[in-house]
Amino acid sequence: MSYSLPLFPHAMVEATEVFLQLSLLLVIAVVSHFVIRQFRQPTIVGEILIGIVLAPSVLSAVGITLFDHDLVSIFAALGAIFLLFLVGLESDIRAIYTRKNFLVALGGVLLPLVFGFLVAYVMVPDSAHGPTATQFTMAMFVGATLVATSTAIAASMLLEMGLLRERVARTIMGAVIVDDVLGLLVLSIVVEMSQPGGLDPTSIALVLAVSAIFLVVAISMGVFFFRRIVVRLQEAGDRLGVKHGGFIFAMAVTFLYAFVAEAIGLSAIVGAFVAGALFASTPLREEFTEGAGYLGAVFTPIFFISIGLLVNLGAAAAVPEFLPFALVLTAVAIATKVVGCAVPARLGKMTKQESLAVGWGMVPRGEVGLIVALTALTAGVIGDGLFSVIVLVMIVVSILPVPLFKRALVAVVREREAARGPTTNQETADVR
Repeated sequence: MSYSLPLFPHAMVEATEVFLQLSLLLVIAVVSHFVIRQFRQPTIVGEILIGIVLAPSVLSAVGITLFDHDLVSIFAALGAIFLLFLVGLESDIRAIYTRKNFLVALGGVLLPLVFGFLVAYVMVPDSAHGPTATQFTMAMFVGATLVATSTAIAASMLLEMGLLRERVARTIMGAVIVDDVLGLLVLSIVVEMSQPGGLDPTSIALVLAVSAIFLVVAISMGVFFFRRIVVRLQEAGDRLGVKHGGFIFAMAVTFLYAFVAEAIGLSAIVGAFVAGALFASTPLREEFTEGAGYLGAVFTPIFFISIGLLVNLGAAAAVPEFLPFALVLTAVAIATKVVGCAVPARLGKMTKQESLAVGWGMVPRGEVGLIVALTALTAGVIGDGLFSVIVLVMIVVSILPVPLFKRALVAVVREREAARGPTTNQETADVR
């Protein structure tokens, strides 16, 4: 007997296809882990690289199609949500919106936006424009793609190295949430600028207001309502032999927050992070960490593989005049984030090594940058060639900083040990 599973977007996908896709993706993830570990690199680097190798632009050239885009997108979204829920469990919700985090995020938004705009305005030829664009609006969209940090990549490294409770992690995770809101504000401004009517201050104020209301309501509901229900459900379940009742309800709240965040224009992973942070101070944190950890082990690698699958090498190679632009944009994307975030962190009384770790941790870009690029493409502001180059740059700046971020985190651990005096070197060895 066969049956179908209704999956977004409005398609009937055979269940056998779901099982086959999951099997392939998980085997590929495991292979990438063992291969990349031979080079002493983080597992997410292997996942992204193997995604590039298996991207449709590469395999289609030899007539091979392995993956269904819609299915991979759904699996990847689940992976990102579980990952950020885990990160939230290690975080203090009260420590997100601090003055230091805001300044770090602001520096990491303004510098990439300004320098990305200047590079695109000077270097991108008129032929790269879409039918509705001017040189100014095209350059503004390119600058906007460099604004938002990938929460998942930094979070995965911090989780892998067991440093989620360090000051560096709190600063990075707090700053990337603020960064996400500021990135969406920049996108709103740029979209309005590309419209015939020009910039509308009302829509900008609306983005800020909706984001603030969501965070206030989500945190308040979590603290005064959902958190209490989860604890009571778990206690009642233990008496009745329903072992995981609290955890199941906590995951329901997580998906609810992800849904609302996505519906109002924020990233779904922001909602997942807030949900995890709400349960961090409950006596169930360890149990939730274990349960979400197993779910994340299955789906989170697919998220990073999906980033590599977005690369279209053929489209990028078809416009060789974009090569100098791509190289300069990559350098600007990395340098502006490191400087823009490390300097405010240093001014916020973090140590030199901690500030550098914050800077490198904020470099990787993610889904918001890709959303900006896709918005520009669908609005007719950029052409296919420039879109492919921007996506490729997003992937490169997500991969290149990871080893440097890891090295900076190891330096933070060494610096902390040196401040404590002669102690065991086991902690440093654990994060290498």
